[in-house]
Amino acid sequence: MNPLKIVIVGAGEVGQHIAGILSREQHAVTIVDPDPAKSRKLAESFDLQTYMGDGTRADVLMDAGASTADLMVAVADDDHVNLLASVIAKRLGAKRVIVRLKDTRILDSYHYFYKDALGFDVEISVEQLAAEKVLEMVREHHALEVESFANGKVQLRRLPLRTASELTSARLGEVRMPSGALVAAISRQGELEVPTGDAELMVGDQLYLMGTKKGLDAFEKTAGEKVVFKRSVVVYGATTIGRSIAKSLSAESGLSVMVIESDEARARALDLECNGSVRVLVGDMMDRNVLQEEGLADASVFVSATDGDSSNIVACQLAKAFGVERTVALIDGAGLSEIFDFLDGVDQIVSPRVASANAILRFVRAGSLDAVAVIAGGKAEVLEFQTVLNEATKVKKLGLPRGVVLGAIVHGEDVTVPTGETVVRDGDRLIAFAKSDAIPEVEKLLRQR
Repeated sequence: MNPLKIVIVGAGEVGQHIAGILSREQHAVTIVDPDPAKSRKLAESFDLQTYMGDGTRADVLMDAGASTADLMVAVADDDHVNLLASVIAKRLGAKRVIVRLKDTRILDSYHYFYKDALGFDVEISVEQLAAEKVLEMVREHHALEVESFANGKVQLRRLPLRTASELTSARLGEVRMPSGALVAAISRQGELEVPTGDAELMVGDQLYLMGTKKGLDAFEKTAGEKVVFKRSVVVYGATTIGRSIAKSLSAESGLSVMVIESDEARARALDLECNGSVRVLVGDMMDRNVLQEEGLADASVFVSATDGDSSNIVACQLAKAFGVERTVALIDGAGLSEIFDFLDGVDQIVSPRVASANAILRFVRAGSLDAVAVIAGGKAEVLEFQTVLNEATKVKKLGLPRGVVLGAIVHGEDVTVPTGETVVRDGDRLIAFAKSDAIPEVEKLLRQR
């Protein structure tokens, strides 16, 4: 992929995240933000340019290079700043513009009008991305994290090993794995490793699995997970994201959804919005009577979607103490999202920050890397791309660097979870799991043979 000239407005957590990744990939990145401390930190940490100023001013964007940018990404914390910056950048000459919005209600019924009037090419909806992530987790029952690739033909799931089974009784190379599934990585005590055949799985490990949905479902059964039928979900917080999550869940067959909201006006508005498809309760998670009377212990999944990371963690801990099977917390702070393995009572997290960054990276890599997921707080990535090979080559002969595993091969409509003997052909689409430091080498290797 040829280097791009990219201007990013907003040096918040999303801006910093994508700027770091794109600069490591040798793109020419300039980030605009009025905060001198953030600009200084970025300049010291990455090979990029910083411009201190207001991203809604034409002179600032012009000086930052927006007029000749291949891409301008507006990810400031204020939606209005992002919308205005997108208008100015497009008028100055930026070829493509991505705008991130926390609240997309402004676009309701007028989406194409705003897109045409403001000039952005793609809008990234934080609320929609968060809702999709929660829905994927609920659908998959046991996985703590789900990512889809190759138009849904291949999945990555993060699955905790909760009980001893045949998987923990022998070395990984000796375990009879279900067809269509492989262990891409093992997370143990905060350390992420791509395993060899000599690795031994242990209760308490968190496994990053890749394969087809059928193969991964079979792996979960082998790991001792039970099949779940009727399910109920409780969402705490009728925030913008909470509402989006509740409405998405209510459209899913076999799910009953209840929302707990302490603000009566918010609760009433959601009740009217959902028209009876969601049960809305006015109450507080800190009120023991509410938790007991409303049967929280019977819920299959509890999702805390308030505006505060800390309150979401505490709410999940309370729900877990009352007997809820699985808990999901919305956590947007970078530090907290990176230590989720150590958060007692929180089974899963959804980070709108990471989801937004992943969506933006996928767009940047369109035509080259069609999909990307940043895994384990940036320790690894999953890449999807088309091979350029002079001749058909067995996987074991590709010379993949340490820290990389080929998760799937897509040939036409067929998906193969490969072994060392599987043949890769020119034009095949590959889905690879790679530790971050190995990504440049594996991409070069599989593209330039």
